[in-house]
Amino acid sequence: MFPNPASLFRKRLISHIRDRVRVMRSVADDWTVFLYILIPGLLLGGRLYYGLWKEPLPAWAAQLPFSVVLALLLLIASLSSILLLIREADVLFVIQRKAWLHGVMVWSSLYSMAVAAFKTSIFYLIVLPFLVRQFHQDSLSLVSLLLFTIAFEWVLMWSKHLVRVQTGGWRRRLLYIPFVFVPSGMYGAFAAWFRLQPFALGLGTIILVVVSLLLIIVRLRLRGTFMNDVQEDLTNRTDLTRVVLSQTVDKPRRIRKKTWIYRRSGNVFRSTLPSRRIAGAMIKTLLRHPKQSTLYLQFTGISLLVLLTLPIGIKVVAFAALIMLLTYWLFLQWFGFRQDPFVSLLPWPDDQHLQGSHLAMGTLLTPFAVLTSAAVLFTAPVNVWIAVIGFVPLAAASAWIAPQAMRMFMLNRKYGSP
Repeated sequence: MFPNPASLFRKRLISHIRDRVRVMRSVADDWTVFLYILIPGLLLGGRLYYGLWKEPLPAWAAQLPFSVVLALLLLIASLSSILLLIREADVLFVIQRKAWLHGVMVWSSLYSMAVAAFKTSIFYLIVLPFLVRQFHQDSLSLVSLLLFTIAFEWVLMWSKHLVRVQTGGWRRRLLYIPFVFVPSGMYGAFAAWFRLQPFALGLGTIILVVVSLLLIIVRLRLRGTFMNDVQEDLTNRTDLTRVVLSQTVDKPRRIRKKTWIYRRSGNVFRSTLPSRRIAGAMIKTLLRHPKQSTLYLQFTGISLLVLLTLPIGIKVVAFAALIMLLTYWLFLQWFGFRQDPFVSLLPWPDDQHLQGSHLAMGTLLTPFAVLTSAAVLFTAPVNVWIAVIGFVPLAAASAWIAPQAMRMFMLNRKYGSP
């Protein structure tokens, strides 16, 4: 059916492109939707890009160091990966013919490197006005820097690929240090030091291209990594699908033998009263859930930034509003906890649930209340000793009053009494 490895590669590449088109069509089935977004975006982007060349640069461009441009180029380079177009069924047929397997790998590698070079070149065109008008790069230096960046990107792609298909877990993270992070730092230092010396950049480009060819040879001689190759290739082929689904479907949680928090699953409270055991179970459920605990920390950090920047009059109102907003969210988590199929099997009376909800809300609200109370009082025009003495009582009062007030508010809503 396929006369040579190149024809097999073309077949799989066409299939890969069609899969990506299907993913894009799943977002907007009507192609006119893309036109409504693409045409205004191109017009607006073209106008802004024209302004970067013909009009004065923005004021912040004068403060822009050259290292920021290199960091952005390095970021774009780090997003590229090697796509080998290897399939699971190859273990039955293609793997028996090494020439075919190597042929598909070589063609796929060249395709991946060409796509990476194209993406980097597009981004390079975007930052080109700053390189020319702000940093006064000449044409030869600009071309040399682009070629040097592309050559380094190829080396970085192969380094990450070889590490990923041969290791996993903490070993992979450790190997990223000498094979990814250290070379990235060397790229930034070399490009910044020789940015106006095209000969040095050209020599570095030749060396990096040779290193890329050597890494390709190492890849072709690698043995015993076929299943890891398939898994890595599947990850790269479904990256667009993962991005689309991330907005609608939660990422499956990793199954661990032990949790990071409360590893021994001890009691949160010393008392064994039913209400305290219910509250402890809810607290551990929320803290052990990565998404919910991360949202709690993010909300706390943003709230602190807001309170530190607002004037004192608005700060007090914002403090009360943030406390009530977090309390409302915690009550929603409590109702979700109560509706859990396993928790609903436990025959706890309503009064125990009521006491447990208040205790759980107050406990989870206390850290947030302490931090935000300190942010309010220590930045208010009051004596520092008043702030030192008062921020803990203010936090305790807030953590006790807010659940009570929210419970009375929630009683009149469709959720019913907790």
